[in-house]
Amino acid sequence: MAARSDGLTNSPTDRNIANYDTPWSAEEYTREGGLRPIEAALVAAYFPAPPARVLDLGCGAGRTTMGLADLGYEVVAIDLSDRLLALARQRRPDLDFRKMDATRLELPDVDFDAALFSYNGIDCIGPVGERLRCMREVHRVLRPAAPFVLSSHNIVGTIFSGGFFYLRGYWNAAKLLASQLTNPAALKWYFLYQDGGGPQRLYSAPPGRTVRQLQDVGFRVEDVCGVTGERSPQRVLFHQMHVHFAARKAP
Repeated sequence: MAARSDGLTNSPTDRNIANYDTPWSAEEYTREGGLRPIEAALVAAYFPAPPARVLDLGCGAGRTTMGLADLGYEVVAIDLSDRLLALARQRRPDLDFRKMDATRLELPDVDFDAALFSYNGIDCIGPVGERLRCMREVHRVLRPAAPFVLSSHNIVGTIFSGGFFYLRGYWNAAKLLASQLTNPAALKWYFLYQDGGGPQRLYSAPPGRTVRQLQDVGFRVEDVCGVTGERSPQRVLFHQMHVHFAARKAP
């Protein structure tokens, strides 16, 4: 997880960080090594050929970093979880893992050929102003025409992902929405989720909002798809819990 580290305790980001320093997260995020199919497809479609220089944001225990490096990319990987970074370095001591805040990148301007923020990692960053700051920072460190691939939660797809006639899906969605009654951050699209590492408040707006955010900071959005590769805007909105975006900095 890569997020802010300035000591403010009232933002969704700060409450999320502890989730990644738990034994559960250590086990969960070392189960895999390498890119998932949709990530590999988007990297193949939008990234320049290796050995391009790639920024891997929110690298966690190094899953995507290893996948990118194995393809031949020169990767700089950043995160804020000490536990996950330690595991990443143990798994691949040959790779460049750094503790760094994704909203305040300690990196030169126009230094990277591509950037990846996988597994909805950007959703950990809040409030929305900090999310936009992260996007601006990524834009700053990318070279002209460089791509940025990321993914984000979609609350509409979460509610309807089982299909309009899937009753169990409605029950699960009702429980999720009921759990937001004591979560004022939900009014700004930061929904409360529970996993083995504890509670998290994750940005979960419909994908159109992420598209506009990327455009507002200077990216051109070239692709929006679900984890299955679905690209129909209506089906992505209503049936994909996690949405992937490929954007590009202006030449």
